[in-house]
Amino acid sequence: MVKHMFSSNRHLLPLLAVALCGCGLENLTNTGRSEYARPASTISGTTFFQNSETAAFTVTLGDKTYAPCTLASSPTATDCLLLTAQGTSYEVRLFSSNYSMIEVNAVVGNMTLRALVPSIGPESSVSNVNLDAEAITEAMIVEARLSADGNSFKNITPAAYLGTRNLIYAAYNEPGPTQDLLNMVKRLMTLYDPTISQPNPDLFNVPQYDSSYNVINRAVDPSLIARSQIDYTGDGKVDNDSVAFDNQLATVAKLYRPQGCPDPNNLRVVFTADFNNGALNGVCATVNKFKWATDKPGKSMFFVGWVHLQSPLQDPAVNNLLGASTPNQIQMYDDGTNGDEVAGDNIWTITFVIPRGDPANGKYFRIGYKFTWGTKGAVWTGSEEWPGNSRILEIVDVNGDGYVYRHETFGDEATNKDASNLNPKSGGTITWTTDLHGCGPEARENTYDFKTCSCDSTIETPKGIGPINVSCTQ
Repeated sequence: MVKHMFSSNRHLLPLLAVALCGCGLENLTNTGRSEYARPASTISGTTFFQNSETAAFTVTLGDKTYAPCTLASSPTATDCLLLTAQGTSYEVRLFSSNYSMIEVNAVVGNMTLRALVPSIGPESSVSNVNLDAEAITEAMIVEARLSADGNSFKNITPAAYLGTRNLIYAAYNEPGPTQDLLNMVKRLMTLYDPTISQPNPDLFNVPQYDSSYNVINRAVDPSLIARSQIDYTGDGKVDNDSVAFDNQLATVAKLYRPQGCPDPNNLRVVFTADFNNGALNGVCATVNKFKWATDKPGKSMFFVGWVHLQSPLQDPAVNNLLGASTPNQIQMYDDGTNGDEVAGDNIWTITFVIPRGDPANGKYFRIGYKFTWGTKGAVWTGSEEWPGNSRILEIVDVNGDGYVYRHETFGDEATNKDASNLNPKSGGTITWTTDLHGCGPEARENTYDFKTCSCDSTIETPKGIGPINVSCTQ
């Protein structure tokens, strides 16, 4: 494991932001040790800065901002942070919880430095989170790649990220583009000036690139380079702008996958059920969602599935995971959590992790399933979308995005319903190869779009949750 590898607790949360004014420590926290009365998750390390107490520290976790606790703050408050800094050392105490993909920041003068902490658990500590050249280079590589991918820290699993971190730090020690980028950063750090006071630092702001790796937001202010007469590329010539740095950062960002690499063994399987009035079925007609199900207060959406008898792969564990044909046990979500994209839009979501198998050799899971509008533990009658039949699906990643994704309409009897199918083209039933719309087999993920009642150009990828990833090894 490379240096600066931090202990981690595998949990996924969005990024938390903490702003600290660039003033003396005595103005930031309660004196004595009483401010540590609350349980804490602690991060500590050293900084490149010789006077860390003058730094404007931040710890980011999403778009929420917390200031450090002041003398007027309660030492047990959860909406502020406790911070100490002296010389080259610092310590920040978050309210005790599970955190993931934290970014510790500090600004002095014209330079900002950052370090990533993959995760930390309740009442635990992570040390050696050092704000130095290696850490800021790593942070910028990750930030650049995520921006180009249109991705964010919330979709990174710490366990998957650690492999990418290993690769980055290993590459620091080998001749190549990553080492060259690190050396550029070290040369640029010689331009650090603690006496400068300005709204935005010149050095190492968060980089941003478009999907073609054209720079949108520069990490280094080109005007600083123009007036500094520095050879940061190391080629013996004075550099006049930041273009070479922007290009090098883009080159290196392309080499790494912060979100990890696709799991070769498992797929993320995502189902959504549209329960809105006016939702359309497979023949573009409005569904009567209470044709078979009855409504009453307290009901919500459930998923029930099973491994189909015609499945090439059979596994009791997968069968139980899907619900083992028992209705109203597996709750679906419409609250913006657990893979649900938009809270309260009456589109319900459930996700599973299911083995990929080996589709090229005919080894994969086939499942049966349906949705129920019921209460926990209720029976089939009055809750299922239609009796006696089921939806069918082959767990095959058709477009190679790491998902098997089905967007359905509750009560639709004209798409992948196996028997008594109401689509005139079905002949009353469908098989595993039936293609009713010319969008691909009904029993696989396909390009049919319920909004346009036509084939889309691509198979949709869900946006509420990331694919199953593991640590990259190369």
